[in-house]
Amino acid sequence: MQLWQVLILGALQGVSELFPISSLGHAVLLPALLSWTITEGTIAGVKCTTATPCNFVNYEGQDKYLALLVAFHLATAIALLFFFWRDWLNVVRSLLGSLQRRALVYDRGSKFAWLLVAGTIPVGIIGLLAEKRVRDLFTNPSIVAVFLVINGFIMLLGEFLRRRSVGQQFADEPEAVAVGGGGDTYVRRSQTPQSSSRPGLATEDLSFGQGAAVGVAQALALLPGISRSGVSMVSGLFFGLTHAEAARFSFMLATPVILLAAIYKVPSLFSSENRDILGMAVAGAVLSGICAYLSVRFLMRYFQSKRLDPFGYYSLIVGIVALVVLFVRG
Repeated sequence: MQLWQVLILGALQGVSELFPISSLGHAVLLPALLSWTITEGTIAGVKCTTATPCNFVNYEGQDKYLALLVAFHLATAIALLFFFWRDWLNVVRSLLGSLQRRALVYDRGSKFAWLLVAGTIPVGIIGLLAEKRVRDLFTNPSIVAVFLVINGFIMLLGEFLRRRSVGQQFADEPEAVAVGGGGDTYVRRSQTPQSSSRPGLATEDLSFGQGAAVGVAQALALLPGISRSGVSMVSGLFFGLTHAEAARFSFMLATPVILLAAIYKVPSLFSSENRDILGMAVAGAVLSGICAYLSVRFLMRYFQSKRLDPFGYYSLIVGIVALVVLFVRG
């Protein structure tokens, strides 16, 4: 495994985890399409040499590639925490306030905090129960490409249904909210209906059942090729959120899930089999964290006025091209 490969994968993880195009899908397809191999070390008990190279993507057991992805995911979660640190500080204060007041919801801040809890619990439970069952899918790039095509259809269908439901009947009323370590701001739009019963909502307007449903949608990201941020955003749009609100809720929901999953698997980085790649893993993780921070900063501005359609078309095209290339190669 070469340093340049690790850096490419780290940058790819940082971008594709937050852009709704599936980080796991790209982590499987890129090495497969470029025919990357490993010529040193042992993967799943098989010795890799120049004469008998191993497939770069091998998810059987705690191999080197999984260890790298753990480091990248940890860095991505840290970048999200850093960007939304003011939001998370308010969440902690609200949860503590609920305990002190012995009231689940006492203002909009506490409602948002408990919506995060409601959305995190389902995906955590589903992840623990289903992870091992879906891991075998990762070894087949063709299946991953099919899921990436499905991801594209999900994005496009979500936008179609939202346009059909909401139309052009809402007037934006912007309210600036400070976020991020550097004091960056983005606009939370609360849309007022002029002639419709389906307004654009802020996250706090969701019910706890709807918040949990958005969390359940995140679990689809266990399938490589399905985007965590994409499916949770589509779910949020379905319940009436604006794009900016759906993105904010999606990214904040993803943070504890990614962070806890990465921390749970961090010990694999320090196993005797993976100590030789620890330095490269750290370098790739740093790059992944930087790319993740820049990505979320861009996307929070992007979704103020734009939609998911471009990511849907991208997923469709890349998935179809990957299927054709893999089929031709046999």
